[in-house]
Amino acid sequence: MTCPECGSDVSPLLTIDGTEWDGGSGSWRPVEDADYTGLHFLGPACATHLNIGRSYNLQLYVCTVSPDHPHVQNMQ
Repeated sequence: MTCPECGSDVSPLLTIDGTEWDGGSGSWRPVEDADYTGLHFLGPACATHLNIGRSYNLQLYVCTVSPDHPHVQNMQ
């Protein structure tokens, strides 16, 4: 992705996600939550209770030339 104002590269600023790990693989699951056997979307993986779009994550990027240029956003 590039800056919409000057065309320069952008670098990651912030990623917001509603879950800590996915329900299938359990990757990034904290050791203290390893024994949780309930529904994924109600358990500790979703403790923030955020829902970005339809379970997407929101990423914000900043221009590498000037922080005054508009941020670029991406939803995945």
